[in-house]
Amino acid sequence: MSNVAIKLAIADDHKVLRQTFVRALSAEPNLQPIFEADNGVELLKKLEIQQPDVLLLDIHMPLLDGIEALKVIHKNFPCIRILIFTGFTDDIYVMQCLEYGINGFLTKNMDLEEIIRAIKTAYLNDVYHTNLLDNSLFKNYLIQKKKTSARLLPDFSGEEMKILSLLSEEKNTYEISCMMNLSKRSIELKRDKMRQKANVKTLGGLLLYAFKRKLIL
Repeated sequence: MSNVAIKLAIADDHKVLRQTFVRALSAEPNLQPIFEADNGVELLKKLEIQQPDVLLLDIHMPLLDGIEALKVIHKNFPCIRILIFTGFTDDIYVMQCLEYGINGFLTKNMDLEEIIRAIKTAYLNDVYHTNLLDNSLFKNYLIQKKKTSARLLPDFSGEEMKILSLLSEEKNTYEISCMMNLSKRSIELKRDKMRQKANVKTLGGLLLYAFKRKLIL
């Protein structure tokens, strides 16, 4: 690998942190950052133009989060090796990322040397193992995927995410219906459907669920 330049991309909405890692990785002779993005929409647009060998992908980004971007990349750019690169390590997020063939799950407090090792491992299409991926919970998940699938995060639509955001701003059903140009009944039905997806009984439970998993801020 000594003569290979690994093309990198980094998607992270924390600009200072992202640019710090870009500079540090650029100093490595075998690593070549080709672009950075601060949200999932920008990332997908740039991937249409050029593809990296390895992508460092944050989970929590505006407009389109990392998990939704991961689904699209897995389908449209299967040759890209993906390392989840985040400060948020909720078990459910790790398991959902495993659904899409990631090459590792890294935390932002890792040493630069370890991140570089992970990038080189991913480039070879191997999985960079950390405690997050090696513990028995995730091994059992891979073996018993169907039994644990109910624990995955619900697949909220863009419209549902908008309703969640407005609910978190203490907008009532009438206000939301006016803002989204939908009937009150339609909003009520969509709200009930979200509660079912999250397996909670009340609106407060739905908002608490969304806050804990940073679906809304």
